[in-house]
Amino acid sequence: MKNLYYLSLLLFCVACGPKAPTNEQLKDLCRNAAFAVADRQEEAGKSKAFQEVVEKSVKEFDINKIAPKQIHFVFQEGGIPLNRYLRDWLAPLLEQKAKLEGREGAEYTFYRWRYLPSADNYSEGKEMERTAYKAVVTHPLMADFLLSNNEAMTDVINGATRLKADTWVELGIFDHIKSLLDLTLSDESVFASMGVFNTAFTAEKLSAGEKDGIRQKVLKQHTTLLDNERYAKGRRRARVEEAIQYLQGPYATGTLVGNKAPGLDIIWISGGKEKSLDDLKGKVVVLDFWATKCAPCVSIFPNMRELEKRYAKYPVEIIGVTSIMGYHVDMKHGKTIKTEGKPDYEIELMQALMKDMEITWRVAFTEQNVMNMDYGVTSIPHIVILDAEGNVRYNGTDPFEAPYHKAEKIDALLKEAGSRYPSSPMETVDYSKNQNESL
Repeated sequence: MKNLYYLSLLLFCVACGPKAPTNEQLKDLCRNAAFAVADRQEEAGKSKAFQEVVEKSVKEFDINKIAPKQIHFVFQEGGIPLNRYLRDWLAPLLEQKAKLEGREGAEYTFYRWRYLPSADNYSEGKEMERTAYKAVVTHPLMADFLLSNNEAMTDVINGATRLKADTWVELGIFDHIKSLLDLTLSDESVFASMGVFNTAFTAEKLSAGEKDGIRQKVLKQHTTLLDNERYAKGRRRARVEEAIQYLQGPYATGTLVGNKAPGLDIIWISGGKEKSLDDLKGKVVVLDFWATKCAPCVSIFPNMRELEKRYAKYPVEIIGVTSIMGYHVDMKHGKTIKTEGKPDYEIELMQALMKDMEITWRVAFTEQNVMNMDYGVTSIPHIVILDAEGNVRYNGTDPFEAPYHKAEKIDALLKEAGSRYPSSPMETVDYSKNQNESL
């Protein structure tokens, strides 16, 4: 209904004369609307206030003649307070303008997707996004526009990630997504393309060859950055090299699970002197990549504690893997302690934390970053389970599931190795959930 109201305003504007809006007029509209909306308490009052400002403003110019670049301008001026009202107001206009031929039509098609109006429910909103995004990537002149607008290019790349790769297949736009990755991307678009690979890698509807094709295109984009003087040295170059390492590593190439675990160079480990995973051979090993700053990591402590209790007398090692951060979060006392340049101090603080937080399993600091590219650690906590031969058998196991799910896997690996294992299954209890709900 609200879109019909705004459509009537647009039709009214057709008779307003030939004058297109200036940026100053659009800025005034946003400023006046922001004041008007802020003065109202109820949502209905806010919407009415916005409509009144629009009705007054459209007498001064023909909004139908707004230029594509002014669409983005008006949303920048309106900011978060007016975002939804502007989307609903301009939706009918963008719907019509997207039908234009040529480069201008491509730009309006992009902005129609970029600034979709509010939907009545989640399902309607998702369908609107799917339809609008498909129109973007299939538009014959969209590439010309994106190559001239780095911000728009990055938005479209991120849009592919948000949509998920299985949806690309459903919409028949997989080839169009691949074509995007062949364009000359801006730096930010290159970095955003990593998300395209990550969603492709986990897709169920893409073949191994299709996934690897995406990987190779994203790898090529990152490799090209190294030729840029901006990435000749320092943190910028390190960021690119880390991405390349990830894309060439066992996780991204699909060779992680079923093969020997990538090496971990251990700086310090509680309760022992192991220096690498090879020193743990003969045991089933559970690696929990985590950090003291990570609240979700802490939330699974009760489950990890119960796993450790179950396997205390069996050839199983549960190890919380982290790296030197340059700081330490003291969870018990709610403070952050700077430890930059003092790795020994950071390790010392960890030992105190283990007592305070009842970390009964082992903790290790490794030379490799906790966001370990070889294991595909893009978020923490991240769980990996190795068999007694040191091969990765499970990667990215749901860290938040009840621990009996992991126990089933561990028990099976112990049996496979001919090792002792618990005689009865683990209780089907989610200890973390119970403790967190009681807080």
